[in-house]
Amino acid sequence: MIKVLADQNLYRIEDFLPKDSNISFYDPNFGIPDLSGYDALILRTVSNLNQTTIQELPSSLKLVATASSGSDHVDIEYLKSNNIKFIDALGNNARAVAEYVITALLIWREKNKINLQDYTYGVIGVGNAGSAVSEVFNSFGLTTVLYDPPKAEKEFNFDSASLEEVLNCDILTFHVPLSRGNINSTFHWLDKEKLSNNSFKLIINASRGGVIDEKSISNAMDLGLVSDIIIDVWENEPNFDSEFAERAFIATPHIAGYSEQSKLNASKMVGEGICKFFKLNLPDTNNIYKTKDIIPSIANYSILEMLQQLHPILEYDNALRDLLNHKNKAYKFRKLRTELPFQYEYGFLNANKEILTEFEDLKKLGVKFKPS
Repeated sequence: MIKVLADQNLYRIEDFLPKDSNISFYDPNFGIPDLSGYDALILRTVSNLNQTTIQELPSSLKLVATASSGSDHVDIEYLKSNNIKFIDALGNNARAVAEYVITALLIWREKNKINLQDYTYGVIGVGNAGSAVSEVFNSFGLTTVLYDPPKAEKEFNFDSASLEEVLNCDILTFHVPLSRGNINSTFHWLDKEKLSNNSFKLIINASRGGVIDEKSISNAMDLGLVSDIIIDVWENEPNFDSEFAERAFIATPHIAGYSEQSKLNASKMVGEGICKFFKLNLPDTNNIYKTKDIIPSIANYSILEMLQQLHPILEYDNALRDLLNHKNKAYKFRKLRTELPFQYEYGFLNANKEILTEFEDLKKLGVKFKPS
């Protein structure tokens, strides 16, 4: 039997660990508690683990896992120096992020009465999320330019666009980790210099706060060089810039990757990693992933109303805007991330022929046909 300490907001993590595991939960609002006696720790991006936050790691701790794709909140070298295994859930939310981006774009299209095919799309970062975004863009017939020099160096079958090619795009969407101080640093990748020589119809950041320079983008908007922004991640998060958020077409509290399925994916990946490391038997989780039917009456909606029914993105936007002038903004931001409902990914939704005939976009999004 292993003793595990887990963030209390991890989704159904107990379903993915052996039944005889001894699992305790902690509230991340109060930091990571004493780890003495625990074999494994499972955290989320809201908890930073480094030598400052945890000055001494107990000898009992053998593994640290994060139920997230990103790992910049964990000092992996610090863990290695203490002979502690680290695992993440890389790619768990790629499809959810892609659906956030395309849903936001479709809402932008409907509210601005434009044709998405008229623009070119620069995808910056072509890992799991960026690849999923590219895939869904292709299903809508959008012209994409893929930019990821580090990937091109590692993978002989991937050719990255040049910097000039991606900056010539009308719309940029970011899907990179946050890194500093190296040749491929992404901190403030989109900065004053790049913005002064280029103009964009729309910038989307659903990767990490700090990848785009918010002040420079605000200045570019004032100059008419950037028309719109869709922002899910923020510099100085959770204490986000209210004025910058106010300028966004859609502003959400770091939930682009939140879906019923991505949360299950994250817990499953972490659970499998823990079981493999400690040589434990995996629990049976075959029946955990469910599908859901779209109500037939939705066929009477417009596509904008349909999207609002199927994806809570505008609910997330409204919730964030309610915090703009709140005195406990940072605390409330964190709370939103645990209280807002998860989306159901489109591929797990079923619809009848009438709905799929009426709304071609739903088929492109992956909604499945269900015979009446």
